[in-house]
This record gives sequence, structure tokens and C-alpha cells, in this order.
Amino acid sequence: MIDWLLKKIIGTKNEREVKRLRKFVEKINQKEKELDGLSNKELVSLSKELFYKVSQNEELKDQITKGRITEEVILAFALVREAGKRTIGLRFFDVQLLGGLVLHEGKIAEMKTGEGKTLVATSAAYANALTDRGVHVVTVNDYLARRDAQWMGPIYKFLGLEVGVINSDYSSYRVEWVDEELAQRAIEEDWRVWPKGYFEELLPSEMVNVSAKKAFFTKLEPCDRRSAYQAHITYGTNNEFGFDYLRDNMAFSLEEIVQVKDHHYAIVDEVDSILIDEARVPLIISGPSQMDTSIYYKADQAVRQLRRDEDYVVDEKNRTVQLTEKGIRKLEEFLGIENLYDLKHIDLLHAINQAIRAHELFKRDVHYIVKDGEVLIVDEFTGRILPGRRWSDGLHQAIEVKEGVPVQQENQTLASITFQNYFRLYQKLAGMTGTAETEALEFKEIYGLDVIVVPTHKPMRRKDLPDMVFKTKKEKWDAVVKLIEEEHKKGRPILVGTISIEDSEHLSKLLEKRKIPHNVLNAKHHEKEAEIIAQAGRLGAVTISTNMAGRGTDILLGGNPEYLAKEILRKKGKIPETATQEEWKQALEEAYRITEEEKKKVIELGGLLVIGTERHESRRIDNQLRGRAGRQGDPGESRFILSLEDDLLRLFGGDRVKKMMEFLKIPEGEPIESRMVTKAIENAQKRIEAQNFQIRKRLLEYDNVANIQRQAVYSMRRDLLEGKDLEEYLKEWTEDLLNQKIAELLPEEEPELWDLKPLQDYLRELAGRDINIPKVRDKEELLEVLVSEVLKILEEKKEQWGEALFKEILKTIALSNLDHLWREHLHILDRLREGIYLRGYAARDPLVEYKKEAFLLFENMLFTLKERVLQDLIRVQIASQEEVEEQVRKEEEERERLLKSAIFSGAEGKADKPKRKTLKERLREKRKGV
Repeated sequence: MIDWLLKKIIGTKNEREVKRLRKFVEKINQKEKELDGLSNKELVSLSKELFYKVSQNEELKDQITKGRITEEVILAFALVREAGKRTIGLRFFDVQLLGGLVLHEGKIAEMKTGEGKTLVATSAAYANALTDRGVHVVTVNDYLARRDAQWMGPIYKFLGLEVGVINSDYSSYRVEWVDEELAQRAIEEDWRVWPKGYFEELLPSEMVNVSAKKAFFTKLEPCDRRSAYQAHITYGTNNEFGFDYLRDNMAFSLEEIVQVKDHHYAIVDEVDSILIDEARVPLIISGPSQMDTSIYYKADQAVRQLRRDEDYVVDEKNRTVQLTEKGIRKLEEFLGIENLYDLKHIDLLHAINQAIRAHELFKRDVHYIVKDGEVLIVDEFTGRILPGRRWSDGLHQAIEVKEGVPVQQENQTLASITFQNYFRLYQKLAGMTGTAETEALEFKEIYGLDVIVVPTHKPMRRKDLPDMVFKTKKEKWDAVVKLIEEEHKKGRPILVGTISIEDSEHLSKLLEKRKIPHNVLNAKHHEKEAEIIAQAGRLGAVTISTNMAGRGTDILLGGNPEYLAKEILRKKGKIPETATQEEWKQALEEAYRITEEEKKKVIELGGLLVIGTERHESRRIDNQLRGRAGRQGDPGESRFILSLEDDLLRLFGGDRVKKMMEFLKIPEGEPIESRMVTKAIENAQKRIEAQNFQIRKRLLEYDNVANIQRQAVYSMRRDLLEGKDLEEYLKEWTEDLLNQKIAELLPEEEPELWDLKPLQDYLRELAGRDINIPKVRDKEELLEVLVSEVLKILEEKKEQWGEALFKEILKTIALSNLDHLWREHLHILDRLREGIYLRGYAARDPLVEYKKEAFLLFENMLFTLKERVLQDLIRVQIASQEEVEEQVRKEEEERERLLKSAIFSGAEGKADKPKRKTLKERLREKRKGV
């Protein structure tokens, strides 16, 4: 009661937020007449001044990044509104400005379908691009990324900003004027699509300056990937932003990195789809390891000549192996090579290490079984066979050779990240959708994002009718077809939503039998679909759409005049992009006339009818379908026609409805239609949503463990790539490694009790020579002496090779080992995660156990990295600069091969080859540097 009274007096939290933001909207409105009086040239000049003022002031930049609504932000929004009027003939409504302010503050704006979310994003994108820190606008598919960038491009270009687009086939674009000369002329001569001094909300079609509209057309000009990211604003899909991040962290040179700016600000369109629906699908780059398999046979033969403890030592605790001096000499003799640690033998050395591990650390019928000529992994936590899973980094091949079965090609995870953790990289994150309120708790808990419901521009006139529930699917489909037939005869446009392509095709066949013309959309051709759904509001249109189809495209009653104008031009044999101003003007005038006439008739018929044929697990998806009708105050109607055989009702809550139907003695073919039934279905959906949220939350808790480690590895990798503090890393690694070894091999504190032989043996293996251990007072002094000795050996190498070459070799060895070990570590974490739930049976929290073991595994990985880098660096012999270049070439070719053949796993991932500077060019640059 008290809560109700408080809400009545001071309003809900959402109402208070909207009221607060309206004050800023008023300030933006106050600038409209002032800006309207400026010429195009003056407006462009004002935008340039504002960009310079903000981009050169760190304090202002930080304020904008934090979402503060400063005077500069108010002016930025006013400039975007004015530029929108002059270039594309669209004027922001107050609620659109309000939505933009929500985005600027780093929140989610829930705006109903048809409220103009694409336009809304431009205000926040422009305001934040003034910092010159980069803005990413994220869409759900490639077509929408291209369409939105090109559609809104005139606003940005007019205001002096550059816009880039990234697509999934590794194609990238910059938005440019179709006719640069004409656009500049339009600016100079003050051409405006929206007439000066006109301040109404909408511009009648007869008042549109078609010449100005054509002058401000933009096109997409192909460019390299890095250039698209260097633009002030970059449009692209969630998959591609994520994949580029992973690719950048596999790069072997700085020139390969494309995301040159930090993750500053992202506006995510259809934020619920990307951050919730796809949250459980990680982005994974995996690929075959196409190393010549003969190397594994060669390594296995060589290892069979060795003896444990004499030629190599095994650390079962850390699951590592180490060759001794004697073992190295024996291998060199057997293989007929001078120096096993020569750079050109690094792959063979890796295969030998894996062969020793295969023989010593992996046991048949314990870690794996051999069945039908295949090595099958046994999950050490569950004891179950893991069909289709393979150990990475050549280990599986080494075991196959050991067991004498055919060696299969390797597929390994090269890099991965979840959308949840990718988008949390951004300093500021915002989103837009028509339906977010139902998931507000999840957005807040996982991403720290508040949801603000933005009021509609005009009151909602859509009627949401109660659900009709039939006993069988056949009865349901008969009712759907009957309703479509009745309304189609009147000429009313109808949109039918199905939850599967199979259902779409089934309904399509039923409509064909009744000879009802219709379009079927199934998300295979986004471009074509967008065009069809844009015209789904025309008289007599019947459109069947799956959940995936048509998102991002507005259904206008009577049809979309610009799409229709293009169709008119094509019918006349003209290409819309190259049509003259006069041809465009005539086509647009005809299109406006047709759509206006049809709109009046459609409104008389009650607007768009939306029919849902099955309830989704999430109310949000159902609301998205309903939201197609009743846009911008238009009339409309929605109804769900269901059956007790639908999945949701069959699994959740269907019994209650069935009993109700039996009690009321509902005859066959008749539905039960009541608000109580609709409420029962919504309650079932709420229960499922809560369950799914807990699952996603738990998955994220596990992924957060890997994410912390990923950040540490990627940070170290970037430092190595940039050549930052290489020798500091080396010194630190030497200290860490020797400190750990001293603690392990000399457990006693008193020097008199030390047995130095194991430590001397280890130092000999590490440094390739004897290191004298003098008498010392304690372990601290011993560490200091040994670190000094090892660093002296490294200093000798530096003097021998020269500083530049030493750093290049160190970087190559460190990156190579880090990449190998990280890939292996990801694989081990996957296995650990799959079996960890069994710890719950022992009254231990699986997540706590996972965190502990993952931490220990990561510590072991870092220890192995330090050990391998030091050993390889000390032992490597360089005969010439050509050998260094050859090794660099091999490492880069391996990365390029991996990326070329990689599988990019995600909602719409593809294997795309990055376009980079040629290998010869990079090697030439490196050689000049030496």
C-alpha cells in the first residue's frame, strides 16, 4: 500500500528518469531555431569547432565517456537533429532525443518498434565520437550494418565524421558521398531536404527537396579493415567485432592489428538478442593443425631410443617433461643434426616433447582407449569417453603414433570469448531494443546496465487480443488459415510469426492450397527480406516470418515509399543508384502517392494484423512479434493462436488449460479464449525465463575464470608484440622461475642441510652449461647469485647477436611458446569444466573447485612458459640473419594458415582470410631495423 502511494505521488523510477531527461531535451529544442538560421557551411564549421574543442580536452573527453550531459553534448544532439533534417529529411522527435540521451548515459533504451531506433543511435554515436576514441555501432547482421551506416551516413559525413563498416567476409568499407562534387556544392549553396524555417514534426512528401536528397546520397567504398576501425564510428555485427578482437590477439606483428582504438563505447542494436539470446554461444576460432604428420613418426622413433631419468626427466605433478644434456646429445646423434635447439628444428623439438609426454604421462585405458583404430579420450573426472574430442598441439597425434593407429588431422581452439565478456571490455556500453524490460534484472546483474522505457511518440493504439488455444495442432493451423483467408479478402495486411522454418513452410503449403499469395521469410537472405518486410504493410500483403526474420526493418502501413521508388525505377529499366535527379523525383512522387492512398485504406481496415502461431519460451520474443503492429500511433491488432500440442504448453502449464477445456466441455475445433489462459501461459514463461537466467549466470561465473586469465595473457602478448619491457619480462621470469625451483628442490631453510645436486642438474638443463653454486647465507642470496649468472649468459647472447636481433629472437620465442601453451590451456580448462560438476556429489562447490584448479593450471602454464622461453633463448644458435627471418616467416605463415583455414564459430561466423601486409614487406622492414 505504501509503495503504491509513493508511486502515485512521486512516480516510478522509470517515470522519474524520463522526467529528468526531458529537461535536457528542452535545452536541445531551444537550440533548434538558432541552428536552423545557420547556413550549411556555418553548421559544418560549428561541428568542426566542437570536435576540436572536445577531442583536445582530456577532462571533457572523460566526462562524455562517463555519460555526463554537458553543454557540448546538448549542442552535439542539436547538431545531429539539424543535420538529419537537411541531409535525409528526418527530424528527431523529442522521444528520439530522449532515447539518444539514455544511450549516451550508458543505459538500455527500450523503444517500441517503429520509433526510429536507427536514427536515435546517431545522436549518441556523434556525441561520443567527438572524443576521437572510437564508437562501435553493433547490429545483428551484415546487411543491417551496411544499410544503417549508408542510411545515416549523410548525417555523419555532413558533420565531418568518418564512418567505417566491417562485414563477415572480411570485407570492409568507408562511407563516402556518391558524388563528392555535388555534395560539396549542396553544402556551399545551402541545399536542404527539409526547408528552412519549417518546424513541424513531419515533412509532407510534396515539400521534400529531392535534388538535395540526391546530392547527399552516400555509398560504401571498399577499404582495408584497419581503415574501417580508424573511422570515428564503425558499424558491424557482434560476431565480427568479437572475431577481430580474437584475431588481433593472434597477430604476430603490430601491422596485423585492426582494432587500433581501445574499446571505448558500443551501442548495441537488438541488445536483448545479442547480450541475452546469444550469451551462451561463445565465439571460437578453431582450425586444423596441418603440420606434416611424418614429424610425429620421426619424433616417436627418436624418443624410443631414450631412457627415463637418464635422457629426460618427468614432472608428473606439473605434467611436464625435460630433456637432459645426455638426452639432447643422443637425439642429435640419432637424428643426424648438429643442434636440436636450432631455430629450424623448433617444430621437431616440440614434437619430441609431445612424444615423451605421450609415452610417460598418458596411459592407455586410463587417459584414453583405442577403439576401431581411433584414440578416444576418457574424461578423467567422469570416466566417460569423449567422442569427437582431441588433445591439442600435436599431443593427440603423438599418442596415435605411439599406439600405431592412423594419424588424424588436428582441430584446435585457437582463441575464444563469450559475448558477455567481449562486451564488458567497453568502457561504456549502451543498447536499444523494442523489448528489454522483461530482462531488466539480467541486464543489471550481468552488465550493470539499467533499462529505461522510452515513451512512444504517439499513444499506442494496438489491440492485443486474448490467446486462442485449441486441443490439436491441426485445429490450430485450420484456425490460422481461416483467419488469414477472412482478413485477406478485405485487403488487410497480415504478418504471421512462426517459431521454426518447418512451421513457416507448413503454413505456406496450406496457403498455397487456398491460393492465397504470400511471402515467406526465413532469415537466409537479409537484404531481400528487409525489402519484403518493409512492404508487408501494403494492401493485401501476407507475410510469414520466423523469429529471426525481418528484425531491424520497419513495417509502414501502405508500404515504404523509398523502397517502392526503387522498384518503380527498376521496372522502367533504370538503376536506382545512377538515376538522374528528375527520374528520382518522379519515382518518389509516384511512390508517395501510392503509399499514402494505401495507408488510408489499411487504417480503415484496422491496420496490420499480427498472428502468432506459437508462444516462445521468452515473453520478450512474443512482444517483438506483437510490436510489429501499431507503430507510431497506427492502429493494429495482435493475436496468438495456439494448441495444447505446442512445446511450451505441452511441457509447462498445458495440463491446467486442458482440464479447463474438459471442464467447460469445449467441442473439437473450438478454442478456449480467456484472459485467465493468457495469464497462465505468461506465468509458465516467467518460470522458464528465471531458470534460463540462472543457467546463463552460472555459465558466466565459470567463463569469468577463463576471462581473467585471457586478459592477463592478451596483455602480456601485446607487450611482447610491441617490444615493451622485453628485458624486464626476461629478468622477472628468470627470478620467478629460479625462486620456484629453489623452493621446490631445497625445502630446508638451513644451507648445511641442502642437497645441491638436483638444483645443479636443473641449472645445467636450463642453461646448457654448469653454473657454480657458491656458499651463501640463505635462499635469498642464492636466488640473487643464480639470477645474476643466468642473466650474464643472456647478456653474452645479446652481445653476440646485437640488441635488435636479440629482442627479435626473444619476441619470436616468447610469442611462439605463449600461443602453444595458451591453446593447450584452453583445451584443459574445457575438460576440467566438463567434469567439475561431479565435485558437487562430494559436498564441494563445483565453481569454487573449478576456480582453484584453473588457477593452479594457469600458474603451471606460466611456469612452463618462463622455463621454455629461457631454455630456448639460451640454447638457440643463430648462424645468420637469414635464419632469424626464416623462423619469423615460419611462425607468421603458421598463423596465416591457421586463420585461413580457421572455423569461426558463432551465430553467423565464417572462415575469412584477413588481408595483411605481405610477409616479404614485413621481413624487409625487420631487416632494416637490425
